[in-house]
Amino acid sequence: MINIFDIARIAGVSKTTVSRVINNQPGVREDTRIRILEAIEKLNYIPNQAARSLVSRKAGVIGVIYNEFNTSVYLKLANLLEDFASRYNYNIVFSSSNDDFNSKARYVQYFTGGAADGLILFGSDTRDKELVQKIININFPLVLIENHFNDLKVNNIIIDNFSGAKSAVNFLIGLGHSKIAHITGNLNHRAASDRMNGYIEAINSSGIKYNKDYVIYTDAGDSSGAAAVERLMSLAEPPTALFTFNDLQGYEAVQRAMELGVNIPRDLSVVGFDNIYELLRFIPSCIRLTSMKQPMEKVAEAAIKLIIDNIDNRNTKPRVISFDTEIYEGTSCIEVI
Repeated sequence: MINIFDIARIAGVSKTTVSRVINNQPGVREDTRIRILEAIEKLNYIPNQAARSLVSRKAGVIGVIYNEFNTSVYLKLANLLEDFASRYNYNIVFSSSNDDFNSKARYVQYFTGGAADGLILFGSDTRDKELVQKIININFPLVLIENHFNDLKVNNIIIDNFSGAKSAVNFLIGLGHSKIAHITGNLNHRAASDRMNGYIEAINSSGIKYNKDYVIYTDAGDSSGAAAVERLMSLAEPPTALFTFNDLQGYEAVQRAMELGVNIPRDLSVVGFDNIYELLRFIPSCIRLTSMKQPMEKVAEAAIKLIIDNIDNRNTKPRVISFDTEIYEGTSCIEVI
């Protein structure tokens, strides 16, 4: 079996120098590095990850726990995390708790027990606080994406969902709408509650009277957008505009509304959240949804850099990095005449 001694002999260097190149460490001249890489390719050498882990005491793995893989934007983030992690010679192992707290706790125990060097928790479940505190207590490298607990000192990547929702509703108000409805997500998740609160803040600060009938509470499950828009359009005074928790709800609402004979956007303007049009494998209607776009590439890059910094130095001070959203104007909104 080929080993680093063979590489060293072919390249005319020491095994220590070969090890530095394999582990992407500094201190090797560029021409020497190229010669070693050519020897590796010539001999079809594949580093033994288990052996490297024993020497470095690192698994070379970052664990990522999702609440659930249920939207295209989550899958996009997963691809981006893998891409950025690979640049630092780390592998990503994904798991989904399917929104089950006990399942998530088992994955946390698995990753912190030696299967990974660091952990990324993606999702905004407010019930995660106990788990996060346990991870902090054992000083295990950790980054939260989308969640935040004010009294816990932990690395955070935050999307400003509250301001994003306000911007979405203010966009509709700017078009002259005053009868603006909202379809919520699962309010156990901070992203959903922040977006709902952003909607309410925009309505109240504009002087528009808040109408509780215009808020439809859902768990953001399949067909929640379609069912909600049916209820809204059956009201004696239906809304002229709609802000949905995410784009999946938005496209469901658009399609169902059109089936009911509602003209989009003449009768109902719709704004979503996530801007996932380019990620869809099918186009649910001829309408391109106006939506709040999240900077997923920046989120993924920041998360990987934070977790690797934490892995390399467990005494680093936790950081909170916040990203804003921006509106993408599709064809689902129109000015009130």
